[in-house]
Amino acid sequence: MYFDLSIDLTTAILLSVAVVALIYITVPYNLFVRRVARRRKACESMPAVSDDTPGWPAVSVIVYSQDEADALGALLPVILNQDYPAAFEVIVVNEGDSSDVRNTVEPMQLAYRNLYLTHTPDGARNLSRKKLAITLGVKAARYDVVVLTTVAAIIGSDKWLRAMTSQMVTNPDNRIILGYAAPVPGDDRAHGHRRRIFNYAADSVAWLAPAANRHPYRGTELNLAYRKELFFKNKGFSRSLNLHFGDDDIFISEIATPQNCAVELSHDSIVNFGSYDYSKTFSDMAMRHTFTETFIRRRPRAMMTSGAPALWILLGTAAAAIATAPLNIAVISAAAIIIAAALTAVILAWRGAMTALTLTPLRLTIPGFLLLRPFRSVALIIRSRLSHQKKYTWN
Repeated sequence: MYFDLSIDLTTAILLSVAVVALIYITVPYNLFVRRVARRRKACESMPAVSDDTPGWPAVSVIVYSQDEADALGALLPVILNQDYPAAFEVIVVNEGDSSDVRNTVEPMQLAYRNLYLTHTPDGARNLSRKKLAITLGVKAARYDVVVLTTVAAIIGSDKWLRAMTSQMVTNPDNRIILGYAAPVPGDDRAHGHRRRIFNYAADSVAWLAPAANRHPYRGTELNLAYRKELFFKNKGFSRSLNLHFGDDDIFISEIATPQNCAVELSHDSIVNFGSYDYSKTFSDMAMRHTFTETFIRRRPRAMMTSGAPALWILLGTAAAAIATAPLNIAVISAAAIIIAAALTAVILAWRGAMTALTLTPLRLTIPGFLLLRPFRSVALIIRSRLSHQKKYTWN
């Protein structure tokens, strides 16, 4: 047995393709994923805006509820006791009239004069009840800036409102602030939690990274702020009234521009959410956005979706190169270095993004989960089309 050091044309072509894929993964794709971590660092390093700085907007916080009295009882005191330098009000909009919600909110109204409660009509049919609730909340809002969340949010800081509006103070052109929501760290321990956490990180990076680069196209219903005039100028949700969802992606894609939108990822701005069944919660989220994003024209998703194919190409061509020259030390060494460099770059980039997003940072499982993303996307499209989840208002 001897080791051949010569490289034929086929092997050279295969290694060249692997090198090109490596360059793509370690430069443009890597920079795309790291953009979230850089934005988090930039938000954390922004100087605090003092109370006497002119421009702090008065805020109307709109809390969407689906007859969740206990959750409201926990959430409202945190919002009502925010340390905020300007006037603010809290408007709870419940789906339908609810005695439990009234019994929770009305006693608080005795202590907080800035707390209001309204509800959607019980007989509303053939429309999105959530969009109707948000519309009622925006119309009832007294102030120019509305901050939207739901009872599913867990707000951990009394500086949350400050964080969500400070970029409107420092830059008046910022009329939309995209916040972020993360699952409670370590709360999901059921089977498959690592895969779910990575997929949630990837789904979040898919819209946060473009938004951080001034290409916004969606936000999260749990943590979002915009000026009320944008809502009315866009005629609310008029372009997606036939859909149950779309209030945090289709609507944002309609009103957001590179000039009027900013991403806020500081510690105080991030909210959490919990679930009794994370598998179902994440699945419902993914299928909902898989469906609604088909109605969004400008989705800068090419960079996000290209990572897995590039890694597949790299691994495939490197393995093929070894197969064509199994006794060639130079080929084996080059292929091994290429593979190791790519996997290291992927792991480091995604660990940084997951840490920035307050998610449990994974390690060696990251490349495997990334390679499975295209299959997950196809499965989501099929499941979304076959799902009984209500999509259209006439369902």
